[in-house]
Amino acid sequence: MAQKRMFDKRVVESDRFMDLPNSSKALYFMAGMSADDRGFFQPKRLQKMCGFTDDDYKILIAKQYFIPFESGVMVITDWTKNNWLDSRRITETEYIDELNLLKKINDKYELNCECLANAKPMLSQNRIEENSIEENRIVESSIEAPATTIFDYYENVIGSLSRSQYERLNNYSKTLTDEMIIYAIDKTKDAGANSFNYLEAILKAWKQKEYKCIGDVLNEPKKCVKTTPEWFEKEIHSETMTREEQDEIQALIESVKEWNIT
Repeated sequence: MAQKRMFDKRVVESDRFMDLPNSSKALYFMAGMSADDRGFFQPKRLQKMCGFTDDDYKILIAKQYFIPFESGVMVITDWTKNNWLDSRRITETEYIDELNLLKKINDKYELNCECLANAKPMLSQNRIEENSIEENRIVESSIEAPATTIFDYYENVIGSLSRSQYERLNNYSKTLTDEMIIYAIDKTKDAGANSFNYLEAILKAWKQKEYKCIGDVLNEPKKCVKTTPEWFEKEIHSETMTREEQDEIQALIESVKEWNIT
Protein backbone atom coordinates (compact mmCIF):
# COMPACT_ATOMS: atom_id res chain seq x y z
CA MET A 1 0.00 0.00 0.00
CA ALA A 2 1.26 3.47 -0.82
CA GLN A 3 2.79 5.29 2.15
CA LYS A 4 1.96 8.85 1.08
CA ARG A 5 -1.42 10.53 1.05
CA MET A 6 -2.58 13.85 -0.43
CA PHE A 7 -5.54 16.18 0.07
CA ASP A 8 -6.98 18.40 -2.63
CA LYS A 9 -7.38 22.07 -1.68
CA ARG A 10 -10.64 22.15 -3.63
CA VAL A 11 -12.01 19.81 -0.97
CA VAL A 12 -10.34 20.79 2.31
CA GLU A 13 -10.32 24.57 1.74
CA SER A 14 -13.90 24.83 0.52
CA ASP A 15 -16.46 26.78 2.57
CA ARG A 16 -18.44 23.57 2.93
CA PHE A 17 -15.50 21.82 4.58
CA MET A 18 -14.56 24.84 6.70
CA ASP A 19 -18.06 24.87 8.20
CA LEU A 20 -17.49 21.41 9.71
CA PRO A 21 -16.68 21.07 13.43
CA ASN A 22 -12.93 20.77 14.08
CA SER A 23 -13.29 17.20 15.34
CA SER A 24 -14.96 16.18 12.07
CA LYS A 25 -12.17 17.84 10.09
CA ALA A 26 -9.58 15.92 12.12
CA LEU A 27 -11.46 12.68 11.49
CA TYR A 28 -11.45 13.37 7.73
CA PHE A 29 -7.68 13.82 7.66
CA MET A 30 -7.05 10.75 9.82
CA ALA A 31 -9.35 8.65 7.64
CA GLY A 32 -7.44 9.87 4.59
CA MET A 33 -4.15 8.79 6.14
CA SER A 34 -5.38 5.34 7.19
CA ALA A 35 -7.41 4.45 4.07
CA ASP A 36 -6.24 1.81 1.61
CA ASP A 37 -5.32 2.61 -1.99
CA ARG A 38 -8.97 2.76 -3.04
CA GLY A 39 -10.07 5.00 -0.16
CA PHE A 40 -11.64 2.38 2.13
CA PHE A 41 -11.03 2.44 5.88
CA GLN A 42 -12.34 0.77 9.03
CA PRO A 43 -14.15 3.30 11.27
CA LYS A 44 -14.11 0.95 14.27
CA ARG A 45 -10.32 0.79 14.27
CA LEU A 46 -9.95 4.54 13.74
CA GLN A 47 -12.42 5.30 16.51
CA LYS A 48 -10.56 3.12 18.99
CA MET A 49 -7.20 4.61 18.00
CA CYS A 50 -8.17 8.29 18.09
CA GLY A 51 -11.36 8.51 20.16
CA PHE A 52 -13.61 10.06 17.53
CA THR A 53 -17.32 10.10 18.40
CA ASP A 54 -20.30 8.75 16.48
CA ASP A 55 -21.39 12.34 15.86
CA ASP A 56 -18.16 13.04 13.98
CA TYR A 57 -18.96 10.17 11.63
CA LYS A 58 -22.63 11.13 11.29
CA ILE A 59 -21.74 14.66 10.23
CA LEU A 60 -19.31 13.49 7.54
CA ILE A 61 -21.81 10.92 6.28
CA ALA A 62 -24.62 13.52 6.22
CA LYS A 63 -22.39 15.95 4.32
CA GLN A 64 -21.41 13.16 1.89
CA TYR A 65 -17.70 13.08 2.72
CA PHE A 66 -17.97 9.38 3.70
CA ILE A 67 -20.09 6.57 2.25
CA PRO A 68 -20.80 3.77 4.78
CA PHE A 69 -21.50 0.10 3.98
CA GLU A 70 -23.33 -2.65 5.82
CA SER A 71 -20.04 -4.53 6.25
CA GLY A 72 -18.85 -1.76 8.58
CA VAL A 73 -16.28 -0.15 6.29
CA MET A 74 -16.51 3.31 4.80
CA VAL A 75 -15.04 4.96 1.74
CA ILE A 76 -13.91 8.56 1.30
CA THR A 77 -16.11 10.15 -1.34
CA ASP A 78 -13.43 12.46 -2.77
CA TRP A 79 -10.66 9.87 -2.57
CA THR A 80 -9.67 9.95 -6.24
CA LYS A 81 -9.84 13.75 -6.26
CA ASN A 82 -7.41 13.84 -3.34
CA ASN A 83 -5.12 11.02 -4.48
CA TRP A 84 -3.86 9.85 -7.82
CA LEU A 85 -1.86 6.64 -7.67
CA ASP A 86 -0.01 4.91 -10.47
CA SER A 87 -1.84 1.68 -11.24
CA ARG A 88 1.48 -0.17 -10.90
CA ARG A 89 1.78 0.97 -7.28
CA ILE A 90 -1.79 0.27 -6.16
CA THR A 91 -2.42 -2.54 -3.71
CA GLU A 92 -5.93 -3.66 -4.55
CA THR A 93 -8.53 -3.24 -1.82
CA GLU A 94 -9.98 -6.24 -0.03
CA TYR A 95 -13.42 -4.62 -0.20
CA ILE A 96 -14.17 -5.62 -3.79
CA ASP A 97 -17.91 -6.08 -3.24
CA GLU A 98 -18.22 -2.56 -1.87
CA LEU A 99 -16.04 -1.16 -4.65
CA ASN A 100 -18.33 -2.74 -7.23
CA LEU A 101 -21.26 -0.76 -5.77
CA LEU A 102 -19.52 2.51 -6.58
CA LYS A 103 -19.04 4.58 -9.69
CA LYS A 104 -16.77 7.58 -10.26
CA ILE A 105 -18.15 10.88 -11.51
CA ASN A 106 -15.72 13.79 -11.77
CA ASP A 107 -13.20 11.97 -9.58
CA LYS A 108 -15.82 11.44 -6.89
CA TYR A 109 -17.30 8.19 -5.63
CA GLU A 110 -21.06 7.76 -5.88
CA LEU A 111 -23.26 4.75 -5.29
CA ASN A 112 -24.19 2.98 -8.50
CA CYS A 113 -27.98 2.81 -8.44
CA GLU A 114 -28.07 0.04 -11.05
CA CYS A 115 -25.90 -2.16 -8.85
CA LEU A 116 -27.87 -1.30 -5.74
CA ALA A 117 -31.10 -2.36 -7.40
CA ASN A 118 -29.83 -5.94 -7.38
CA ALA A 119 -28.02 -5.76 -4.05
CA LYS A 120 -29.13 -5.76 -0.46
CA PRO A 121 -29.39 -2.15 0.79
CA MET A 122 -26.14 -1.42 2.53
CA LEU A 123 -26.76 1.98 4.04
CA SER A 124 -29.53 1.27 6.54
CA GLN A 125 -27.38 1.00 9.63
CA ASN A 126 -23.73 0.64 10.58
CA ARG A 127 -22.47 -0.29 14.02
CA ILE A 128 -19.19 0.41 15.68
CA GLU A 129 -18.45 -1.76 18.72
CA GLU A 130 -15.93 -0.65 21.31
CA ASN A 131 -14.17 -3.03 23.70
CA SER A 132 -13.22 -1.61 27.06
CA ILE A 133 -10.79 -4.02 28.74
CA GLU A 134 -10.47 -1.77 31.76
CA GLU A 135 -14.22 -1.84 32.40
CA ASN A 136 -14.57 -5.48 31.26
CA ARG A 137 -17.63 -4.76 29.19
CA ILE A 138 -18.66 -4.12 25.58
CA VAL A 139 -20.12 -0.78 24.62
CA GLU A 140 -22.14 -0.72 21.42
CA SER A 141 -22.72 2.48 19.56
CA SER A 142 -24.33 3.03 16.18
CA ILE A 143 -23.57 5.20 13.22
CA GLU A 144 -26.68 5.60 11.13
CA ALA A 145 -27.04 6.94 7.65
CA PRO A 146 -30.76 7.39 7.04
CA ALA A 147 -31.94 8.34 3.59
CA THR A 148 -32.58 11.83 4.92
CA THR A 149 -30.87 13.16 8.03
CA ILE A 150 -32.38 15.86 10.23
CA PHE A 151 -29.82 18.28 8.79
CA ASP A 152 -30.74 17.46 5.20
CA TYR A 153 -34.44 17.64 6.10
CA TYR A 154 -34.06 21.10 7.61
CA GLU A 155 -32.17 22.39 4.58
CA ASN A 156 -34.77 20.91 2.21
CA VAL A 157 -37.75 22.32 4.14
CA ILE A 158 -36.50 25.55 5.76
CA GLY A 159 -33.16 26.57 4.26
CA SER A 160 -29.41 26.32 4.70
CA LEU A 161 -27.80 25.85 8.11
CA SER A 162 -24.93 27.97 9.36
CA ARG A 163 -22.11 26.29 11.24
CA SER A 164 -23.48 27.53 14.58
CA GLN A 165 -27.00 26.35 13.75
CA TYR A 166 -25.68 22.97 12.63
CA GLU A 167 -23.90 22.45 15.96
CA ARG A 168 -26.91 23.61 17.99
CA LEU A 169 -29.23 21.28 16.09
CA ASN A 170 -26.74 18.47 16.58
CA ASN A 171 -26.79 19.11 20.35
CA TYR A 172 -30.58 18.80 20.43
CA SER A 173 -30.32 15.50 18.53
CA LYS A 174 -28.46 14.05 21.53
CA THR A 175 -31.54 14.32 23.78
CA LEU A 176 -34.43 14.46 21.29
CA THR A 177 -35.24 11.82 18.68
CA ASP A 178 -34.95 12.47 14.94
CA GLU A 179 -38.72 11.98 14.68
CA MET A 180 -39.31 14.76 17.20
CA ILE A 181 -36.95 17.15 15.42
CA ILE A 182 -38.51 16.44 12.02
CA TYR A 183 -41.96 17.05 13.54
CA ALA A 184 -40.70 20.37 14.96
CA ILE A 185 -39.32 21.34 11.53
CA ASP A 186 -42.75 20.64 10.03
CA LYS A 187 -44.42 22.77 12.71
CA THR A 188 -42.01 25.59 11.93
CA LYS A 189 -42.80 25.36 8.22
CA ASP A 190 -46.56 25.15 8.84
CA ALA A 191 -46.37 28.29 10.99
CA GLY A 192 -44.75 30.11 8.10
CA ALA A 193 -41.81 31.01 10.33
CA ASN A 194 -38.95 29.58 8.25
CA SER A 195 -36.65 30.53 11.10
CA PHE A 196 -34.11 28.48 13.02
CA ASN A 197 -34.89 30.52 16.15
CA TYR A 198 -38.54 29.48 15.92
CA LEU A 199 -37.51 25.82 15.60
CA GLU A 200 -35.06 26.13 18.47
CA ALA A 201 -37.77 27.59 20.73
CA ILE A 202 -39.86 24.46 20.14
CA LEU A 203 -36.96 22.08 20.74
CA LYS A 204 -35.83 23.97 23.83
CA ALA A 205 -39.32 23.74 25.34
CA TRP A 206 -39.50 19.98 24.71
CA LYS A 207 -36.05 19.49 26.18
CA GLN A 208 -36.95 21.45 29.31
CA LYS A 209 -40.08 19.34 29.70
CA GLU A 210 -37.85 16.25 29.37
CA TYR A 211 -39.84 14.80 26.49
CA LYS A 212 -38.20 11.60 25.26
CA CYS A 213 -40.24 10.55 22.23
CA ILE A 214 -42.79 11.80 19.71
CA GLY A 215 -45.56 10.31 21.87
CA ASP A 216 -44.74 12.81 24.63
CA VAL A 217 -45.17 15.64 22.13
CA LEU A 218 -48.44 14.37 20.64
CA ASN A 219 -49.92 13.69 24.09
CA GLU A 220 -48.91 17.08 25.46
CA PRO A 221 -51.80 18.42 27.57
CA LYS A 222 -53.49 21.42 26.03
CA LYS A 223 -53.48 24.63 27.98
CA CYS A 224 -56.80 25.78 29.40
CA VAL A 225 -57.77 29.02 27.72
CA LYS A 226 -59.83 31.40 29.86
CA THR A 227 -62.21 33.56 27.92
CA THR A 228 -62.72 36.00 30.80
CA PRO A 229 -59.74 37.86 32.32
CA GLU A 230 -59.44 38.05 36.08
CA TRP A 231 -60.13 41.76 36.20
CA PHE A 232 -63.47 41.14 34.43
CA GLU A 233 -64.63 38.68 37.12
CA LYS A 234 -64.01 40.97 40.09
CA GLU A 235 -67.02 42.24 41.99
CA ILE A 236 -68.26 45.55 40.71
CA HIS A 237 -68.63 48.29 43.29
CA SER A 238 -68.35 51.64 41.66
CA GLU A 239 -69.96 54.77 42.90
CA THR A 240 -70.04 56.07 39.33
CA MET A 241 -72.38 53.27 38.24
CA THR A 242 -76.03 52.89 39.07
CA ARG A 243 -77.32 49.72 40.66
CA GLU A 244 -79.10 48.87 37.45
CA GLU A 245 -75.86 49.18 35.44
CA GLN A 246 -74.01 47.00 37.95
CA ASP A 247 -76.68 44.29 37.71
CA GLU A 248 -76.52 44.42 33.92
CA ILE A 249 -72.75 43.93 33.83
CA GLN A 250 -72.91 41.15 36.42
CA ALA A 251 -75.43 39.33 34.27
CA LEU A 252 -73.09 39.70 31.30
CA ILE A 253 -70.26 38.19 33.34
CA GLU A 254 -72.38 35.18 34.27
CA SER A 255 -73.40 34.59 30.67
CA VAL A 256 -69.78 34.71 29.49
CA LYS A 257 -68.82 32.12 32.14
CA GLU A 258 -71.38 29.75 30.64
CA TRP A 259 -69.72 30.10 27.21
CA ASN A 260 -66.21 29.54 28.60
CA ILE A 261 -64.30 27.13 26.36
CA THR A 262 -61.40 25.15 27.81
